[in-house]
Amino acid sequence: MNTKNLVLAAAVSLAMVAPDVAFAGTLTGGATMPEQIVQEVTAVESLAKQAESVENQIQMVYNQALNLEQVPIQLWDSVTAPISQLMNVVQTAKGLAYSAQNIGTNFNNLYGNGMPPLGSSYSQSLSSWNTNTDDQIKSMMRQFHLQANQFSSVQSGTEALVNAGQSASGRMAVLQAADGIAGVEVGQIQELQQDVMAEAAAQGAYESQVTSADNTATNDQKAFVNGQQQDLTDAQNGQSFLTLPPVAITQSTP
Repeated sequence: MNTKNLVLAAAVSLAMVAPDVAFAGTLTGGATMPEQIVQEVTAVESLAKQAESVENQIQMVYNQALNLEQVPIQLWDSVTAPISQLMNVVQTAKGLAYSAQNIGTNFNNLYGNGMPPLGSSYSQSLSSWNTNTDDQIKSMMRQFHLQANQFSSVQSGTEALVNAGQSASGRMAVLQAADGIAGVEVGQIQELQQDVMAEAAAQGAYESQVTSADNTATNDQKAFVNGQQQDLTDAQNGQSFLTLPPVAITQSTP
């Protein structure tokens, strides 16, 4: 079994053994935390595949544009859909990063803070991930003389596509930026995937330790109670250790 399957198995195991603690779900409303951990791992993995697919589509059109030294309107029509998908990928990735932060926070609230795998460094890493992703996208937009906020939302990005489609130079600039952003996003989502999967494995391992310790304590308590019950049964049967054997009394002669 490879590392990815091991991590997913740990997350699924956590969902099976963890206590049924519910809170407002960031992925599915009202989902329990173990369910959200599994959902988060699965969603990031799915998004990583989608980002790669979008990158391939944009890269194919970009290579054609380079050969033609321009982006004719017919070619532009074939790339607007992948670019719109790219904007959705960007927004979804941000949402998943925030979701992962919330899951980590709720996990710590449930099991207590201070565990090395679940410390504040994970939340800081996710926050830095969002900032770093935004900075790289803005840098790519500026490189091709586009406004940095054109990818801030799907709506603004769609408006930028419509405006850019009116000129060959505008189409080329957006296509170049989209190609660069797609490459950035694939790398960033892969990094996010590694962080989320590692954290899910750590959460699963920690919860298993807690469950194992709880089971040991429960078994010890049951053994103690069973021992007390056995002592009571023995006493009722006249075999209590408090029952002393009869002592022979002899009469002394004068």
